[in-house]
Amino acid sequence: MSHRLLLAIDEQWPTRPDCPWVLLGPDGQPTAEGHSEPRHWPAAAECEVVLTGPQCLWLEVPLPRAKRSDLPRLLAYALEDRLLKDPDTQHLTVSHRRPAGDGERELTGVLVVARERLRQVTAQFAAIGRPPRRVLAEVQTAPAGGEAWQLSLSAGGAILRGSAEAGIALDADILAPLLAAQAATARAANTAPSHVVLHLAPGCPSPDLSALQAETALDVRPAAPYLWWQGAAGKAANLLHGEFAFREQGGGWLARLAPAAWVGGAALALWLVVGVGEVLWLKHQQGGIEARIERVYRSSFPNSPVVAPAAQMRQQLNLERARHGLLRDDDALALLAQAAEALGTDAAGGVAALRFEDGRLDLTLNGPAAARAEAVVGLLAARGLLADLRRDGATTHLLLRRETLQ
Repeated sequence: MSHRLLLAIDEQWPTRPDCPWVLLGPDGQPTAEGHSEPRHWPAAAECEVVLTGPQCLWLEVPLPRAKRSDLPRLLAYALEDRLLKDPDTQHLTVSHRRPAGDGERELTGVLVVARERLRQVTAQFAAIGRPPRRVLAEVQTAPAGGEAWQLSLSAGGAILRGSAEAGIALDADILAPLLAAQAATARAANTAPSHVVLHLAPGCPSPDLSALQAETALDVRPAAPYLWWQGAAGKAANLLHGEFAFREQGGGWLARLAPAAWVGGAALALWLVVGVGEVLWLKHQQGGIEARIERVYRSSFPNSPVVAPAAQMRQQLNLERARHGLLRDDDALALLAQAAEALGTDAAGGVAALRFEDGRLDLTLNGPAAARAEAVVGLLAARGLLADLRRDGATTHLLLRRETLQ
């Protein structure tokens, strides 16, 4: 086993080219580490990259049982209303699949990263002569396991792992309220942890544990330091597949793959014949699911025409809220409250103007709020809101609305 160079890059890379790195020896232990620009990185036979913080979103969606070859289409359909942008603009990587409990579906974990971001990263590394063999997501490589939540803090932010199949990036500047919100959601679902295990990266200041425990009502216990590179040695999913798959330099390997290509072609021909029946079966199953949704809506609202049952039921709920003087979940005040909580202390004086039209809230940000706008987008997305940034010259606009159900 040769030396490997591991690099942790944040959303500012390569605009800000310096980043933490670790050189691992043949035994998998670090032989050198540092924080520098590419020209000071040590030589290594292999290069691997960890995307830190909110660059990668980790979701879990229920899907009908299907072959791996059908997953891209099914995932795009399932994620359509959980992503702000079109799923076709995102690169999707399956992290795990496990039974959903109803015998008909599977819970499928998927790592989501902007296709353009991954293309920028791989192209830049290729340009400096360091094409990565693997690109991993910190939300999956941070410590996890056991009945407790694992909270890892570093200079780049915070990663919260509730289990081996879940992870989310949190803004360290407003860690306490975000962690309290996660705890409240877990208690409502009767899945609250026994305690929170805190891992601090070397040199990272410790939060006020007493204040953190008071606000979250969780027992926070310090544990082993957070070493970001340790999780990269595990079975984390490699984001480099499909169009981004790693390719060895040189063309001799093409000839060596010719026999396998013939076998693959024959297998593909067989799959085309056998797969037609499976596709028809999946379409039939999908039709059955849609029919069940429609029956539930017709029984609840017998006098209403059926167009999009799930969306119509949510609309009826919002109408009932408005009729009783309650806020709808897509009202301006409801959206503004979510944005203010995500901005934290930066919300005071950080919103220069706001505009609400057609269910979309447009906030003009300035000062510290504008500086950390990209992190706020990730926080809002984790709360089920569709958020995006638009820049007009030096002005930053935060656009958000409530995601719609299909």
